[in-house]
Amino acid sequence: MLVNDIRDRIVELSHQSSGDGAVQAKALGWLNAAYMELMNELLAFAPQALQRTETVSVSTTGLAALSVPPNRILRVLVDGVPVPMVRTLDLLEADPTQTATGTPELCAMVAGGVQLQPRQSGTAVVLFVPQPVTLGEGGAESSILLAPSFHDALVWGGLVWSSLFERGFASASELALFGRQWQEAKARIKLALLHTAGAALRVAPGFQD
Repeated sequence: MLVNDIRDRIVELSHQSSGDGAVQAKALGWLNAAYMELMNELLAFAPQALQRTETVSVSTTGLAALSVPPNRILRVLVDGVPVPMVRTLDLLEADPTQTATGTPELCAMVAGGVQLQPRQSGTAVVLFVPQPVTLGEGGAESSILLAPSFHDALVWGGLVWSSLFERGFASASELALFGRQWQEAKARIKLALLHTAGAALRVAPGFQD
């Protein structure tokens, strides 16, 4: 589902209409509140189930930028060789002038991806857990860091959050219903991740030491 599809479904159920621009803007906020709530729980519950692998270009400054910000870096390979992960402070201590060039021997997670040192342009393979970011108006399905089969769950979460900020539903029983559906939906997602945890916990082929 596109981000707007989920938002519009929240508006439809909460307002029994398609809503105007102001309502849709608020609904996007409700959706994001639910999305961040769920993703924060999943990152603590089973981060490996959300991991992804990317082959990225390394710039002449040693930066390997990822498609989305990383929550954590699990492994970095350059020419098939694992590069040890360290703190950014360790990179600075190893090369205070940040001018050394050559085959990367160390790397550290930075906001945009991975910083390698010494610096050398080329490619790197990065295994990482993405950091959830705010879903935007018109966002693609791929911007949601969940399998499409789980996207419907966010509708229930959006309805719960809408009840906290919007003048209410007809009765407390409706709020209880949406809250129950949201908790059940989150439980189903966690159960599904547990079923695939065996595969997710295994390091992907090509990442063996």
